[in-house]
Amino acid sequence: MRPSPFLKIKQREPSGRHQRERVSDIIATATRNRIRMGVHPKEVRNQLAGFAFGRLCLQKIITQEQYEAGCNFGRIVVTYARIMGVPSANPRSISMIMIGGIDHSEPLTDPERIAKARRSYEDMFSALNDASDGKRYLNALKECILQDQSTDIGDLRCGLNVLCHLWR
Repeated sequence: MRPSPFLKIKQREPSGRHQRERVSDIIATATRNRIRMGVHPKEVRNQLAGFAFGRLCLQKIITQEQYEAGCNFGRIVVTYARIMGVPSANPRSISMIMIGGIDHSEPLTDPERIAKARRSYEDMFSALNDASDGKRYLNALKECILQDQSTDIGDLRCGLNVLCHLWR
């Protein structure tokens, strides 16, 4: 019987197991994927290149001030969700590491921190809702920062500008 043309023939270790991928092969694959996503070859090892919002900053589509406002947005939303007891949909994702690696297992107990986080959350969302197309801006921020998806750049930048103006 002839082997399948789709079956890759792998080398075996002396124990009989298939050889594992080498670290250099894994890094080469990750590098090719990041270049394919539009990251400059000199910046493929940068930590920001690993998620959509960071790539926008590396490609100079958003400014450093807008990037920091987006990070603050992510921190505030995740902290508020933690206060409200909402479990994280993906606690080990890269975006959560970028946001600060917050652990959802232990709730916040300090009343001062809880009040400050709620006030920040309410101020941020009222500023976004007071904008002319605030719902679109908010959706763009959530998609790009919290869900690590590509979104409309214009809405994202407008939402980030609202947040920058709020926190100046």
